[in-house]
Amino acid sequence: MPVLKSKHTQLFIAVGAAEVIKVTRVRSVGFPDGQASEIDISDFDDDWDQFVAGRKATGSTTIEVIYDPEDHEALEELHRTGEVVDFLVTAPLSETAGVPLPVAVDGVITAPTTVVSKQFRGFVQNFAVNVADNDVWKATMTIRGSGAVTTNRPAP
Repeated sequence: MPVLKSKHTQLFIAVGAAEVIKVTRVRSVGFPDGQASEIDISDFDDDWDQFVAGRKATGSTTIEVIYDPEDHEALEELHRTGEVVDFLVTAPLSETAGVPLPVAVDGVITAPTTVVSKQFRGFVQNFAVNVADNDVWKATMTIRGSGAVTTNRPAP
C-alpha cells in the first residue's frame, strides 16, 4: 500500500465561478471532521440509554502558511467576505511534482483523476498572523466546513 507523503501536496481554492488559486507556502492543512450527533431513543422500558446516529455536524479545521502579504491577499479577502468556497487538497503527482492547476466550473474545482485528493466547502472563519522571535511570520486560518468532505481516488 503506498504511503502519501506531504512533499508536493497542494491546496487549491475556488475564488470565483471559474477561478482557482494555489495556496502558497503551506505548512499544514487539515480537513473538517464530520462527527455525528446522537439521537436519544430511550424509553421507560429501557434499562440502559439507547442512541442512534443523527446528522453529521461539519466541524472546523486549520491551515497554516508562511505568511506572504501578496500571495495570501485572496485568503484575507475570503475572511473578510465570509464566502463559502470549494477547497481541494491533492496528493503529490510524483516524488518531484504536484498536480497542474485544476479548473473550476460554477465554483466547484474539478479534482484530478491521477492522484488522491480531498475536497470540501467552507468559509474562512479566522485569519490570524503570528510573529515569534527568530522565526518567520505565519498565518493560521480556521476554516468552518459546510457539508461533507469527499475523497477523490485516482481512476483505475
